[in-house]
Amino acid sequence: MYAELYSYLILNKSLPVPGIGTFLLQRHPAVADFPNKSIVAPYYEIILANNKMTPSVIFFKWLSQHLSLSNHEAVTKFNDFAFDLKQQVIAGATINWSDIGTISKGLDGGIKFISQGKIILEEPVFADKIIREKSEHFVRVGEEEKTSQEMTVLLNKEEEKKSNWWVLPLVIGILSIIFLGWFFSENGVAISSTANSKKLIPIDSSSTYKIIP
Repeated sequence: MYAELYSYLILNKSLPVPGIGTFLLQRHPAVADFPNKSIVAPYYEIILANNKMTPSVIFFKWLSQHLSLSNHEAVTKFNDFAFDLKQQVIAGATINWSDIGTISKGLDGGIKFISQGKIILEEPVFADKIIREKSEHFVRVGEEEKTSQEMTVLLNKEEEKKSNWWVLPLVIGILSIIFLGWFFSENGVAISSTANSKKLIPIDSSSTYKIIP
């Protein structure tokens, strides 16, 4: 009956056994394994919950079909199995349930269960990380949200403004050089060429005073 009950647990994720507890199939999610470019499949672990749930009518119908027994015979056979299992554990025996784990008596007199290990029902899936350089996503800037494309345009404009600061001084410098070249070509390079070349003529001013004899 161990094999049939294990099959029921895998299919229904729960198996109550009176006097022992309820075996539960606990699912652990899939995990991305980027170094190996794969996604590790989810795995299951069997745990034992200390409760007093009783099997349902559906369970006994399923069991009677798999054991080719009547419903009454299936109920009797299962109850005998559960009673015998509990008595063995109380007596100090360790029950090794294949594919599920070991059941034994704990230090407190209760039922101690050690799971068989991971149960993997699926194969890992190949997964390679794809990097889209021009994919658009939202970026939070202060209290606003902008797309990555908008931020790229904005940053390029700022960079362009910063990189063109030297244009105006360069134009002024070139114009100054052109002007000085023209000036010296017309007037020469002597010091006198930079001074006022017009001849100064003194003005004869009238007397502002009169001599009394």
